[in-house]
Amino acid sequence: MKQLIFLLLSIFVSSCSTVLNSTKIDYLTSNYCQPTIEYDYSKLEIPKQNFIQQDSILNANLSKHDILISNAIGIEVYLTAYLQIKKDTLKKLVLKQKITDRLILTSIEINALASELDCNGERINKLADYVNGLNNKKTKNLTVASVTIGALTTVAAVLVKNNNSSNAVAVSGGLLSAGLGALTIAPKGKKIELKLQRNLLGNIWYNDNSNRAYPNSIWIIINEKQFSNSGKNDLQESIKNRWLQYNFNGKIDAKTQKLFFDDGGIYTADDLYTRANMLNELQATIRSLEQDLKSLSLKLNSL
Repeated sequence: MKQLIFLLLSIFVSSCSTVLNSTKIDYLTSNYCQPTIEYDYSKLEIPKQNFIQQDSILNANLSKHDILISNAIGIEVYLTAYLQIKKDTLKKLVLKQKITDRLILTSIEINALASELDCNGERINKLADYVNGLNNKKTKNLTVASVTIGALTTVAAVLVKNNNSSNAVAVSGGLLSAGLGALTIAPKGKKIELKLQRNLLGNIWYNDNSNRAYPNSIWIIINEKQFSNSGKNDLQESIKNRWLQYNFNGKIDAKTQKLFFDDGGIYTADDLYTRANMLNELQATIRSLEQDLKSLSLKLNSL
């Protein structure tokens, strides 16, 4: 009886949640998706110039949507000068090339950011699969042990002739089997520690791009209401509201907020799956900005 109780306590102790630490964990928790260099956008600044009737020229040729895109990617000065030139001169061709270069650069920025989000989504999902696989293996082992203990207890109780001893075996075995069964119903599971130096979700949650993780053009676009389908909330607000409602049931505590939007912490497999889904959702939104560039490009080709 004492041996059975000792075994029961050992199983409870060994089944408690532990933070995993291995070469596989180290490889996946290091952010190999982060850019290896810092991008210098300072040389892309275009000096503001006062063109005659700049607003009226742009309004006469572009939609409000395309004007906002032009402003976000920094080509409104080039566009105004381009539209003021009547003949197909060399200067007009030079301006057209500058406009095209900016469109290409913005497309590259969109795809670069989306690729980083995609890489992180795959990385975190792989990490979640690894942790979840270990948890499923533990649950399976507990289930097998519970069934085995139950069968052995029944056999032992029948073989033991002494009533007191038989009852003791049955009770101890029943407790052990019940304890193992309880662990399979609500296993604590393994966890991992994930530290975040570059958290692209945090920029959206706090509406703060002071670390310049997002290119300025993209940040302007996702903070402009005209670029959302509803026109009521900008893309940043819409993404944050969806996360709050669907991932956190409408409310979030300080610990969870730190875990997902600050510098990380201890994650369960479910937490990791949630983070991976959020990264993938954000990636899809960033990629959709190509549609806005397409609209402007089509219009410029018709001018």
